Amino acid sequence: MIEQDQFVIARKALKKLHPKWSLFIDEMMDLLLPFWKGSQSKERVHFIHLIGYGKRQKAREILTDLMELLDWQSEAVLLWNNWDINSPSGFSQAIGLQELHRQFPKVVLTDFLTEFFAQAYFEEDPCDDFLRVKDFLRTRKQLDFKPGLTPLDARGGLIISFLESFGESDFVRTRVMFQFLVENPIPYLEVLRKSFIPEDLSLMIRKGYVFREDLVFFSKDEPRHIQLAFDLVKIKTALEERGTEVLKTAVQLSFNAMDYFITYIFYQKLTAFQIRQAALDFFLPVLRGYPIMAKNIDLNPTKILLDFQGGWKFYSITD
Repeated sequence: MIEQDQFVIARKALKKLHPKWSLFIDEMMDLLLPFWKGSQSKERVHFIHLIGYGKRQKAREILTDLMELLDWQSEAVLLWNNWDINSPSGFSQAIGLQELHRQFPKVVLTDFLTEFFAQAYFEEDPCDDFLRVKDFLRTRKQLDFKPGLTPLDARGGLIISFLESFGESDFVRTRVMFQFLVENPIPYLEVLRKSFIPEDLSLMIRKGYVFREDLVFFSKDEPRHIQLAFDLVKIKTALEERGTEVLKTAVQLSFNAMDYFITYIFYQKLTAFQIRQAALDFFLPVLRGYPIMAKNIDLNPTKILLDFQGGWKFYSITD
């Protein structure tokens, strides 16, 4: 009972330290509960992969605080890239783990697998080191990254892995999320947190390197740039409806067209209402120019696609 109380207290304390991250903290703590109780399977090593919409340094900060609150800091190992050109690579740190430990740690915190998955996505590196990591991820039993060293039996252990899925640029994060929402209509952030899987991770799941249930979306409770992406999807729909009224023909805006608009408004920090008005001012003059451009074209399109490729382009689509 006392141990259970400590886990509950740790959850509450972590939320106080990071009040804007409560949804992530709840998901994370739920996944950690079997390890706290010691009831996790001892047949394989376990992973929790953080899909990094939030930034790398924040993940390290929250995870470090979590280890201290659970009193796991002495049993946890941090393998984290500090981007110093003279520092050891993530793989070298993993070999160091194998060299220095006779027993696999209770928890390993790492961002090493971001680099590996980037290579695995394109199958860029068929070397022996690469193949040993692939084997470990698939079998989930022994960490054996260097010949001549004693393999570490990792079964029952936990690896919490931060995956850099969006980069450090808020602009890029917004564009990627907007494109995902256009291609995968999702009504609410709560649904997005449960369903979002980056394209590269989808491939890793198919290859057997990652299990779907290991993924946790790492973000604030109300991430501003995700909300902006949701707003842009609604604005795109409203623009297409308004364009259809103006041209008396169904109008569709391409991703490139919206991407050009995002570049225009992103750093202005507008409200949703202001963005909607800016979008009308941005697109309606272009759409109103279509009849002039198409007056000598003998077509009766069922849909008009507005695209941007170094300049505005209209495509008349007929069934």
